[in-house]
Amino acid sequence: MKKTFKIILNFVVFPSIGILLLYLAFKNVDIEKLWNQLKGANFYWVGLSLVLAVTGFYSRALRWKILIEPLGYNPSNKNTFLAVFIAYFANIGMPRLGEITRCGSLNKTDNIPVDKLFGTVITERVIDFLCLLIIIAFVLVVKFKQVSGFFIDNIFNPLFNNYFSSPKFWIIFIISTVTLIALLLLFRKKLLKVSLIKKMVSFFTGLTSGLKSVFKMKKVGLFFFHTILIWAMYILMTYVAFFSIKETSNLSFLDSIFILTIGGLGMSVPVTNGFGAYHWIVALGINMLLGIQLTDISNSPGLLFATICHESQTLMVLLLGPIALFMVFFAKKKKTSSI
Repeated sequence: MKKTFKIILNFVVFPSIGILLLYLAFKNVDIEKLWNQLKGANFYWVGLSLVLAVTGFYSRALRWKILIEPLGYNPSNKNTFLAVFIAYFANIGMPRLGEITRCGSLNKTDNIPVDKLFGTVITERVIDFLCLLIIIAFVLVVKFKQVSGFFIDNIFNPLFNNYFSSPKFWIIFIISTVTLIALLLLFRKKLLKVSLIKKMVSFFTGLTSGLKSVFKMKKVGLFFFHTILIWAMYILMTYVAFFSIKETSNLSFLDSIFILTIGGLGMSVPVTNGFGAYHWIVALGINMLLGIQLTDISNSPGLLFATICHESQTLMVLLLGPIALFMVFFAKKKKTSSI
């Protein structure tokens, strides 16, 4: 039953949400016009953006290796980088599959236990989430009027008008919340014995211990250097992509930080590779920066920019991902023992 539920969730529900969001973003798009616009883009800047993205991937691999070394293992830079690249490739097929896949990849090449590797991946994700929050806070301070207006107009107001302003919504919400709290309190002892609850408790315990483990590293300075470098590459790859089309070529470096943050939110939606969610939110953000007021983002500069960024990176990963998989598949397993 659990396996069937996971299959339905990962292969039916999440992809369906992505398809729906893609439909909403592209429903009125003139495909021929969009294709001609894509052909007219400056692919020198697109290529440079991809080089910066790969640099960020490699820095992520080196940072991950720093987390692994205190466990008593020393995987090669090549194997760690291949594992990270395979993770991006796997995420195109299923949301968050890459986190497990890269652990399996390094287990094959360097014989490192998957459970230990997964703990380091959790730590990485916590650090990246904190970084994203810091960047969002920075953007809010520097571009408060624009950013607050964007979220109010495109997220909060639609939610308020469609849901929060409805008395029925609040009645259902309050009843559901009170019922859930009452059930949790009433059956708390039994719930702690349930396998799923145990896994959730274990997961959050792992998050705490994972965060603490960062400060036990011998290379803390190098870890945070790579963390800064990763996000610098992400910002730069967004900024140089502005020059790929005429409409966005005059946007500023600060604008690229804003687009990166909202794009990151789009990619965090549990749909395959952020399809649809990324296009929708980035298109709205670009149009806002350009002063274009559109209720329909179809055939707008924002959607063109989002398509160039997302599809160029997706195509790169689709082309290079299988090569990385091939290299790992035929790699000889390294005999590595824990200290």
